[in-house]
Amino acid sequence: MREFLRNLSFCFAAGCFGGLCYALGLWAMGYHGFTRWLGVDIAPHLSNAYLYQRIVWGGICGLVFLLPWRRSWLARGFFLSLIPAGILLLLLLPMRGYGIGALRLGALTPLVIVLACAIGGIAASGLLRAQGK
Repeated sequence: MREFLRNLSFCFAAGCFGGLCYALGLWAMGYHGFTRWLGVDIAPHLSNAYLYQRIVWGGICGLVFLLPWRRSWLARGFFLSLIPAGILLLLLLPMRGYGIGALRLGALTPLVIVLACAIGGIAASGLLRAQGK
C-alpha cells in the first residue's frame, strides 16, 4: 500500500510538472504566432488562473502514468498524452461550444492540442524517468 501511495504521489507531481509544461507550451505557441500561422484561434494569456487550472488538471491527468508502460519514456509520454488530448478535443472543448475537435477555432486545432499535450506528457514522463519510475 505504501508503494502504491508513493507511486501515486510521484505520478501526480509529474503530471503537475507536465501541466505546467503544457500551459507554457500552448502559451508560447500563441505568443510567438505559431497558432496564428496555422490559422488556429488559440492564444492564451499567461496568468495565475491560466497556469493554476492546467497544473491541477495536469496532476490529475498524470495519474495515467500509473498504467504499466515500461518501454520508451518518450513513447510513453507521447502516447499517454493522447488521453488528455482526446478528452479536450472530444469532451471539454465541445462542451464550451467549439464543436467536435474544436474545429471552430481552426482546422488544425487538433494538431495544436496534440502538440501541446505531447509537450506536457513527454516532460512528465521524463521527470518520472529521472526519478527512476
